[in-house]
Amino acid sequence: MADVAPVRLKAPPAVTVVVPTRNEADNVRPLVEQLREALGGTPGEIVFVDDSDDHTPRAIAALSERDPEGVRLIHRTGAERTGGLGGAVTAGLAAARAPWVVVMDGDLQHPPATVPELLAAGQVDQADAVVASRYRTRGRVTGLGGAFRRIVSRASGTLARIFFPVRLRAVTDPMSGFFAVRRDALDITSLRPNGYKILLEVVVRGRMRQISEVPYTFQPRRAGESKASFREGLRYLRHLTLLRIGATRHPASPLGRFAGFALAGAIGTAVNSAALWALGEVAGLPYLLAAFLAVQVAIVWNFAVIDNLVMPPGEHARRRRFGRFLLLNNTLTPVHLGLLYGLVQLAGLHYLEANLLAVVAVFVLRYAVTSNWVYGAPAGAGGMVLAVRRAVATRLLLAVGLTAVAFPALTAGVWDGLWSRGPGVPLLIPVAAAAALAASRIRPDGTEPDVHDRQVDGLLATVFLTAGATLLLLMPAGGWLLPAALSFLAGAAILLVGTRTVARLRWALLLPLVAVVVAVPALRESVDAGIRAVVTLLGRPAGPTSSGGGLVTAHQGTDLLLPAQQLPGLALAGGVACLLIVAVVRFGPTGRALARGAAASLVLAAVTVGTVLAVLLTGRLFGPAAFEVARLPVVTDAVLALTVAVIVTRWSPRSAPAGAVRQYLPRGRFALAALLAMAVVLLGSTR
Repeated sequence: MADVAPVRLKAPPAVTVVVPTRNEADNVRPLVEQLREALGGTPGEIVFVDDSDDHTPRAIAALSERDPEGVRLIHRTGAERTGGLGGAVTAGLAAARAPWVVVMDGDLQHPPATVPELLAAGQVDQADAVVASRYRTRGRVTGLGGAFRRIVSRASGTLARIFFPVRLRAVTDPMSGFFAVRRDALDITSLRPNGYKILLEVVVRGRMRQISEVPYTFQPRRAGESKASFREGLRYLRHLTLLRIGATRHPASPLGRFAGFALAGAIGTAVNSAALWALGEVAGLPYLLAAFLAVQVAIVWNFAVIDNLVMPPGEHARRRRFGRFLLLNNTLTPVHLGLLYGLVQLAGLHYLEANLLAVVAVFVLRYAVTSNWVYGAPAGAGGMVLAVRRAVATRLLLAVGLTAVAFPALTAGVWDGLWSRGPGVPLLIPVAAAAALAASRIRPDGTEPDVHDRQVDGLLATVFLTAGATLLLLMPAGGWLLPAALSFLAGAAILLVGTRTVARLRWALLLPLVAVVVAVPALRESVDAGIRAVVTLLGRPAGPTSSGGGLVTAHQGTDLLLPAQQLPGLALAGGVACLLIVAVVRFGPTGRALARGAAASLVLAAVTVGTVLAVLLTGRLFGPAAFEVARLPVVTDAVLALTVAVIVTRWSPRSAPAGAVRQYLPRGRFALAALLAMAVVLLGSTR
């Protein structure tokens, strides 16, 4: 490829017009004249990328000799003519020197007078690309000779929009070869031109974020012959298919990556289940060993799919990515196996069914770990702080998951309590409040020094873990189960996120224990009595009535009972305790804190009464079947938990702008291995 007219510009051009030509000798001179007239005083250059076999290069060279600063020629010969017209345009884009590049044909079917409109639209709309459209309002296809060519053009554009409904949603003429693009918004190396439709390459592979359009009239050809043919149509179909396949790989948006990860995980679940069936049913291995080996098969499969199709490569080599993927996903294997064991032994499910549920339950954790620690590559201080916040949240989730594995009896009790309002309730509400409080306190204060004392972490974590294990192993199981679990959770959190973070989160970690201790069962009867009285009063004269400590409504003459043990008095008491504690934590031990806590408690009480009335009204209107679902304690508790979480979030300060704040996290690998081992030991002690 030879640029036969190198240029030494006095001032940089504002626009480069790239014109691919092939045997257009009679059109180049009028095209240059019309472009000069259209641009007026705008400094610009015209770059001809010529693949001709006639005297077109000589005609362009003559124009360049007269205006070396305004006209350039890149002549491609023989093997240099790769990619067809799209390859020629790509070569012109690479040679362009202006911030805006306009691409147009050399046959004068693209009117030069439209070029200033493209540039103006790009500036006004702050667009990455501006497309000249024949199908926009006021656009015309006069130059498309015959109905057949017009049908083919329309069908080709429609097919492109079907293939790329999101990327081309703002483009009415994806087949246009007349467009402007902002040079710094386009990565030339990402283009894979093949044929005539370079705009598709620019929009799809270039991932243009903002695209505008201007209408124009496609002019009849003045001289030369059209390059369209049946062969070019087949090339277009092949290119469109390859472009669709290529665009599906490594999606740019977080939602696209999550969807790709989920799809890969769904296929991996099938692989995992097939391997588990083969190892368990055919080979006859114990189901936990078979599940462990099946997980390894699925991890290798998932890495092959995710690394090649979903996640961007990041900064690490493939073998290092695989090592991290294998290690970090295996750290979640005990959580997977713990859930599997619990579902089989406690819930009585078949191990194949339980394995599917365990895979789904661990999916979000696997995605968080993989996206942050295998492929995450934050850039800049703000990105680093955001990544640290995500890492802290992920590690806290791991600490909670390990606690659930180590204390399956507590996990099972809380789960049963959600459906029967057992002694584990109201844990759901304190957990929601703690999560909302923790979310606002993960970020370190700007004045906090950048230090990290692993010795202190290890000492404090040992104390908490030892205390948790001692309470579980030596004390009566019923009364000491919750304190033991929370002690283990505190030790796990210290090892995974550090003492400083846990110091900021101490009330969030202690909130479930304090709230449950404050909301003693002795309060339940009095709070339930208050709820019954208010609901009965508001339901007069034909509403629910009190009966045997519960509430009764009627549906077509049939009485429906909300029994006393399903009234949410204990949950309300726990929620009020949470709100008062969080108010003091957020605003200090002041009258203002008590006033806010009291006001929020009244709101929570009103929500509780409203929820109970809604449950009874559901039975009255829709009958026994709907009533049986609505009166489940988990329904009311979920509403109260959401209310408490919203209030706590409203009390939390807005996050300060991310600055150059660093937060050193403990090295998690050995800590995680130790915690996993201890969780498995404690799990074995509670079988």
